[in-house]
Amino acid sequence: MTYRSFYKRVSKLDAARQFTPTHVEREALANIIAYLDELAARKVMGDQFIQSEIKAVNQFLRAP
Repeated sequence: MTYRSFYKRVSKLDAARQFTPTHVEREALANIIAYLDELAARKVMGDQFIQSEIKAVNQFLRAP
């Protein structure tokens, strides 16, 4: 994914929200998306242990 398309996705997510995020919140969202993209790329490459990591991240993100 290119730098431009990555930040285009982040800006679309920002536009869908009802409030204006701070710089820190925007950077945190960008880092989360980058990490999830990395997980997806590793899964495509056939990483044997990625599914357990995806499940752990999913559980962490859904925690109250």
